[in-house]
Amino acid sequence: MSELVYPDGFLWGTATSAHQTEGGNSNSDWWDWELRPDTPTREPSGKAIEHYRHYGRDTAMLGELGFNMYRFGVEWARIEPEEGRFDESVLEHYRRVVAAVRRAGMEPLLTLHHFTLPKWVAAQGGWLSDRTPALFERYVRRVVEALGDRVDWYMTINEPGVVAFGGYLGAIPFPPATRGVDNWRRSIAGLIAAHRLARAAIKELRPAARAGVAHSMQEWVSNWGGRPALEYSRRLNEDVFLAACKDDDYIGVNTYTRQRIDLPAPMGPISRVVLSVGALERRVVPRVAERIAAAASDPELLMRDGVRRTQMGWEWRPQAVAATVRRVAELHPGKPILVTEHGVATANDEERIEFIRDGLTALHPLIGEGIPLRGYIHWSAFDNFEWAYGYQMLFGLIAVDRKTQERIIRPSARFLGEIARTNRLVIAE
Repeated sequence: MSELVYPDGFLWGTATSAHQTEGGNSNSDWWDWELRPDTPTREPSGKAIEHYRHYGRDTAMLGELGFNMYRFGVEWARIEPEEGRFDESVLEHYRRVVAAVRRAGMEPLLTLHHFTLPKWVAAQGGWLSDRTPALFERYVRRVVEALGDRVDWYMTINEPGVVAFGGYLGAIPFPPATRGVDNWRRSIAGLIAAHRLARAAIKELRPAARAGVAHSMQEWVSNWGGRPALEYSRRLNEDVFLAACKDDDYIGVNTYTRQRIDLPAPMGPISRVVLSVGALERRVVPRVAERIAAAASDPELLMRDGVRRTQMGWEWRPQAVAATVRRVAELHPGKPILVTEHGVATANDEERIEFIRDGLTALHPLIGEGIPLRGYIHWSAFDNFEWAYGYQMLFGLIAVDRKTQERIIRPSARFLGEIARTNRLVIAE
């Protein structure tokens, strides 16, 4: 047996988002998206796991398991149901949630935007509208004022690269499903502007609070022919946002897999030219996005290549998180880093334990190298609504019987909880 010991004060957590767990988020763009006649979503979110009602027992359960941080979200569509009208009863609800998290012995990490928009914001163009960044800042300011000194960690936006890539280039099933490189780039600019305004508001109101973003990152690999496509994809999905967050208090890293781009050697110089010429880029990239969206809509198609994959169709690669953390450390030396999501969709909980163990084992040497990794947050706390895939993808440390709303603690929850309590991972040689 051997032990991997983590630094004193290391943050051990698990995560949820508002729309995926609360239920009844009927004023959001995602609710409309799920119910439209031609929706690509396999089933609606509905009541979800009713976390809005059961947050007390849920947070107590997580605290008892041994976690010292809980990442969760507040829902803009509930807080500001109409433009300029803030629902004080909802803000009071979230104050109670924060209090419950602290009673359970956990530090709250509050996500302010996790994919969803109020319907009225979406109707104005969502992240394509020049008004949205300022509207987001106003909402963030109201939340921070309402929560006061109860919250010390804020996440302004979860995975802005996914929002832009999915919703505005159309590469994954995601509202508003616009197409085109120009919309993609415009949404990127809007998301970055919104983050910067929100971060400034947080620091003005709560100078001691920490503000950051959770970045969707992958371990990227390619052959020579695929290198230009890799550099292009990584730049617009990751690097543009990482550069915009250089002044954040921490960098959040969400990593699940490795992305391979292997192309025939002659495609290298050809794709470099195509991706550098605006007219060609506008024609080719949307077509590639359509193919990505088609593959993403049916993970079973990806499983025919003999590569070990998760329920989502992603390559099994728990160690990818070490590659992404190392890359952030190279881009932003000395900046505190949190793994804000790492986990696996699987019906086999032994695989979940394996994924956690192998990911943590890969991360541990980075601490010894001086990389300022401050914590590890597992996705997700509970089985929940996994966007276009509905409830079929099982990410949770805790299972949920949605008919009875019973919570069933899986062995993986106790495994990670024990690591959190002892601050060490025991590995059988």
